Amino acid sequence: MSVTSTPHGESLDGDSFHDLVRDALGKISLSPDELDAFIASLSSRHRNVVRLRREVAPKSLPFPTTPVPWYALGYRSESTESRPSKELAYAAGDYYVQDAGSLLALAALQADHADALRNQTVCDLCAAPGGKATAILESLESSGFLLANEPIRSRVPALLHNLSRTGSNRFAISQLDPEDLAKQLTGCFDIVVVDAPCSGQALLSRKRQSISALSGHQIEHSASRQQRILSAATRLLCPGGKLVYSTCTFAAAENEAQIDGLLGSHDFTAESIPSLQQYASPITPGCYRLWPHQHDCAGSFAASLIQGDASWSTKTFRNNKPFKTTVELDQWFTDSGQVHRYFGSDSSLYAIPKDAPEWVERVAKLGPEISHRTGKVWKPAHAAALQRGTSLRPRQTMDVDHETAAQYLSGSPIPCRSRGWTVVQYHGRPLGWVKGDRGLGKNHLPTASRFTQMSPPR
Repeated sequence: MSVTSTPHGESLDGDSFHDLVRDALGKISLSPDELDAFIASLSSRHRNVVRLRREVAPKSLPFPTTPVPWYALGYRSESTESRPSKELAYAAGDYYVQDAGSLLALAALQADHADALRNQTVCDLCAAPGGKATAILESLESSGFLLANEPIRSRVPALLHNLSRTGSNRFAISQLDPEDLAKQLTGCFDIVVVDAPCSGQALLSRKRQSISALSGHQIEHSASRQQRILSAATRLLCPGGKLVYSTCTFAAAENEAQIDGLLGSHDFTAESIPSLQQYASPITPGCYRLWPHQHDCAGSFAASLIQGDASWSTKTFRNNKPFKTTVELDQWFTDSGQVHRYFGSDSSLYAIPKDAPEWVERVAKLGPEISHRTGKVWKPAHAAALQRGTSLRPRQTMDVDHETAAQYLSGSPIPCRSRGWTVVQYHGRPLGWVKGDRGLGKNHLPTASRFTQMSPPR
């Protein structure tokens, strides 16, 4: 009798492991050879890819690339020497690093198409750590708004950090259970994205999940939770809105079965995405799959549905009572008070555009931070330094070369001719604040944003 070592190191009879995987897939049937290839791939780690900002040309990257077929802004590094996460271009926000499979949901959303999300109000219902939320935010550009909801508080700091790195101010973060959010914001969103909590079978190859992800109990538990989240998601949508659902698992019960349930019980139609037809599910229209043994990624599932005329009415809200701030923002920024709405606490101040939805302050806990308090002293926030293309403009900036930028990103002081708070830039892209005095800039880069090792210029 053969013994198989599972992706997480457990030992299991080979036939038993095949049966376990086959049962986990459910209605998805693979031939014996393909099943063998799929199981073997669960022990292989796949390299991450980069997702570019729309304005960044692939040729400008410090490493050679090949495109990801299913997402126009996704590229694989072809260099065996370069690590994309150690490049200055990454620190400057030119791209985001993630698994290629996670781009499938963005492809279903068509976030790589110019103007696809223009003027849209979007809710990312399970947003942390922000791989999809940041792409949505970048696609909104100068219109629309994103509410990034994350009920698990421990995951919120990473989400805020990643959203701030986009340089956009068109977002807020809520921390509500999906049911509670749906009660407050019924019918308020053009698009709802649900990257659902799941059994995480695609994480086996990254050693971030155990063989229990394949168990019937875990799949059933995840499917039940997904149904509850999707029920809330449908109520958040306005009539004619779009629901994009995704997971990082392979079980049909957590994927196609969830979509079948929505199609059978709600006024939804499956949206066919022409560019994704080669990845179409064999059992449910409008659903798409990536497999680790076929597509050089961890694997993923995504579907896009369009809602008909919903039976509930979109909520209306009274105008917000203006939030009064005593922070003297003009010492750091120009025209800071003209086109923003503010909210916050006694230690943090957030600024969103005046044209943001009226309900934002009712549910938002965090947003684009403009200032924070240390002791009794208010200081400009790191997120405010990173804003691009918004009306928030620092009074002082300084452009630095690669060596000085790397020195700054390590957390060290750098030469600075300006006196006072100054935003450090590399080729016009903001990196963060220094406070200049006597020719030296004191480094105010947060620890989470520092890079101890940067690749040399090429």
